[in-house]
Amino acid sequence: MKLEKISKIALYSCIGLGVVCFALFFLVDYNNMEFDGVHVSPALTDLLLILMYAMLFVTAGLSVWSLVRGAMINSGNTGPSPTGIAGGKVTLITWATVIVALIIGAVTGLGEEPYTTYSGVTTSAGMVTVVDMWICTIYILAVVAIIAVVISMSGWLTKSATPK
Repeated sequence: MKLEKISKIALYSCIGLGVVCFALFFLVDYNNMEFDGVHVSPALTDLLLILMYAMLFVTAGLSVWSLVRGAMINSGNTGPSPTGIAGGKVTLITWATVIVALIIGAVTGLGEEPYTTYSGVTTSAGMVTVVDMWICTIYILAVVAIIAVVISMSGWLTKSATPK
């Protein structure tokens, strides 16, 4: 089975699993008021947490595997990339985007108030700011990733990089 086909199957499986889990989260006892009679306590919150942790670990594992595999495959290559896409520039742009997104997230999260839950547990303002920073960063990087996927699927970069 080709690597591209495996990649597509994995992508569609992750999307499908995410859609099913989020649909279950919102459709199965979402407005559960048994927690305290005021706040909503969705019944399948743990399902979403497990899904997010699983996807985080799978993504981290595949990233490390991809880095090691790419380093092993490209260890002897000194010439230009066969696709014409400059990998160094892509890496630099990716890291720059992550850093800028983190800075934007930190700036937008400054000045947050401490958060006290119903049970009386208080989270410090600093931790609320950090969480807000990461949430803003995830939104920014998700938009950038969607744009990158659309550009990649269009083939525009590989077509324009091919010598005529």
